[in-house]
Amino acid sequence: MNSPLALLSLIVALPLFGVLFALTSKDDADKPGRNAFNVCVFTLLANIVLIWRIFMILDEESGSLQLIERYRWLSNPEINIMFGVDTFSLLLILAVHLSVLAGLAGVRRNIVKQKSLMVFTLLFLSMATGFFVAADIFSFYIFFEAMLIPLFMIIGVFGEVKKQGTVYRFFLYNFLGAIILFSAVMLIYHMHGSVTLEEIAGLKWTRRLDIYIWGAVFLAFLSRIPVWPFHYWISSVCAGLRNPLAFIVTALLPLTGIYGFIRFLPEPVPFPLNVFVDWISIIGIVTMLFIALIGFINKDSQYKIFSYITVYYILYLLGAFSGDEMVLLNIGFSLFSFMLIFSSLETLLAHILRKEEQEDIRSSGFLCKTKRLSFACSYLTIAAVGMPLSAIFINNFFILSKLLASNVKMGMVLIFSLVMVGCTLLQELFRLKTDNPACRADRNDDISFPVFAFFIFIMFILLMSFINPLWFVIDE
Repeated sequence: MNSPLALLSLIVALPLFGVLFALTSKDDADKPGRNAFNVCVFTLLANIVLIWRIFMILDEESGSLQLIERYRWLSNPEINIMFGVDTFSLLLILAVHLSVLAGLAGVRRNIVKQKSLMVFTLLFLSMATGFFVAADIFSFYIFFEAMLIPLFMIIGVFGEVKKQGTVYRFFLYNFLGAIILFSAVMLIYHMHGSVTLEEIAGLKWTRRLDIYIWGAVFLAFLSRIPVWPFHYWISSVCAGLRNPLAFIVTALLPLTGIYGFIRFLPEPVPFPLNVFVDWISIIGIVTMLFIALIGFINKDSQYKIFSYITVYYILYLLGAFSGDEMVLLNIGFSLFSFMLIFSSLETLLAHILRKEEQEDIRSSGFLCKTKRLSFACSYLTIAAVGMPLSAIFINNFFILSKLLASNVKMGMVLIFSLVMVGCTLLQELFRLKTDNPACRADRNDDISFPVFAFFIFIMFILLMSFINPLWFVIDE
């Protein structure tokens, strides 16, 4: 099915138009960057409406890419750009938009370089959307690498990371991963021409090419997922970020690696690919257990959120390796809620940390004096640990049952790691809700009513996703 009105191109291009409007917006003397912030919010909301419209015309039951758009790029050599979506990729696009919107709620009062932050955020959003709608290997690779440019600027300039060398290493490792993927894409093109992502799983090569191409693909995607040894530079950046929007954008990057595996991996997994999968599964499980234990004993709330994100990303990575279509669909539903939960929690915890630094307020016991913030944090934490308040509950149950059935020992370690990160978040919630006379927080330190209303809306989405992950889709 072809796309009417080129809707996929439109949701990629709209944030770029937002960049132009943000750059040309005039700053108020009292609130510098406020107009650019408003442009960014309006652009996100407009794109969310378009995404909802695409859901209306999408066939939810089809597993193939739909709404295909083709554009001629080069004639010699012949290279075409192709866009397409399915339910899985469109859910991720919607989740990314809502997650960035949650991050914007945490930086709405920033006055330092606010316009630049909004410009790079919109640029990242455009590149990320293009990545998820890419249907051929060239457009997939272009957006895979292009995301690094705005991400590097957001982390380096606005992320408040103390060691700039960490930022450069983070960019360098991801850039090397992109170069490795480029070599694999060039080999695929040389052997088979400009192929679509759906055709990659059925391509045949010699054994030597098999090892090189799949080895390059695995290294490229793993460089964006916090699996040992790549977890070190990802954790170094994330743990040092104090800007909630920069943290959320950075935490969305591993999603691109998991999505890459889901799009590239054939079913059943052939040799030598199954050797890579087995080794990565073992390393991933060890990383999960290690990060879960470190997160539990670490007192930094930012690292606790990072440990939660890491364990769940690796869970979805292992689920992607199963190749089961039903598991992949459940991963999409679960990722949707997961991204909303961690982005909302990060924004709320960033509010507490900001108050703690600006007004010298001890964060222990902070929620006892801030009722709106207490309600939002409590709901989101309970949803994060897997209680029946979001799609994570039933979909993670299905994913874990599949992994447990394939390998009981691996499944038990997965469950233990999930329990540990759940206890980590509950531990932080308990600390914030334990009455502490030394905490000088009062009602003025609570989140505002508009922000509270936004998070009530997020909670409503999470609850409805538990009832029906596609509750917002109306059959025409």
